[in-house]
Amino acid sequence: MGNTNLLEQLNPMQQKAVMHGTGPILVLAGAGSGKTRVITFRIARLLMEKLARPSEILAVTFTNKAAAEMKSRVDQLLGDELPGLWISTFHSACARFLRIEGAPDGIGRHFQIYDTNDQQTLIKQVIENLNLNNKIFQPRRMLAFFSQAKNQLLTPDTYKPHFNAWLGDEEQKLFREYQQRLADCGAVDFDDLLLLTVRLLNEKPGLAELYQQRFRYLMVDEYQDTNRAQYELVRLLAGPEGNVCAVGDEDQSIYRWRGAEVRNILDFERDFPGTLLVKLEQNYRSTGTI
Repeated sequence: MGNTNLLEQLNPMQQKAVMHGTGPILVLAGAGSGKTRVITFRIARLLMEKLARPSEILAVTFTNKAAAEMKSRVDQLLGDELPGLWISTFHSACARFLRIEGAPDGIGRHFQIYDTNDQQTLIKQVIENLNLNNKIFQPRRMLAFFSQAKNQLLTPDTYKPHFNAWLGDEEQKLFREYQQRLADCGAVDFDDLLLLTVRLLNEKPGLAELYQQRFRYLMVDEYQDTNRAQYELVRLLAGPEGNVCAVGDEDQSIYRWRGAEVRNILDFERDFPGTLLVKLEQNYRSTGTI
């Protein structure tokens, strides 16, 4: 498909976003206005015009379904599946990164990723080993607390317990022991994938620079749902050029319960000076006058 045919499928504001060159761009788009289309067509345009190789593009979103749909659309536009193109969820991208670079704390590349059942089993064992009351330190509740903490990039040392006095000390001890047991098992949980990736990039500036040079173009879907860890990941990978294309809608945040910070999208222009702001206001899902 040629570049002209590509643009013919877009409205003027979508074209503006797709054809933007280097530098940061924020696309504010309501439901049904073509958010995913902008990202997929932008990827296709960069590849068709040979402005980037597949391995120089990283596109991240929140669900496996959304990532699969995005990848399928790009493949359809280009007429082929491209090896080296990273289109995935945040967590999958971080898992891939840690498999390549190795997770810190001696965990290495060959770690297990604990699912919810694995986490439940482990936290119950730790609660029992510490002789804590599981009616007070309820496993699901504790895991939710620890998940929120990791999404805020907090460690057992910087964690703020929810209980007061001596119970707070026990809660912090529980978090520390849970993390230690994960490491002893050569395992991480889903929240660790983000936390450890951000930590590794912060601790090794040379590594961050390497990946900034590798991923010259960064695409972020549903930016309004990013939490602190995801925001830091984007910031670290953006690099000096800031070739970030963030797409989202500040009115559609659905992950606040797990730490999503809508201010990330509200502050995007401050965080990335020189941002081109594009608003998609044409709705393709509704019919008639609203």
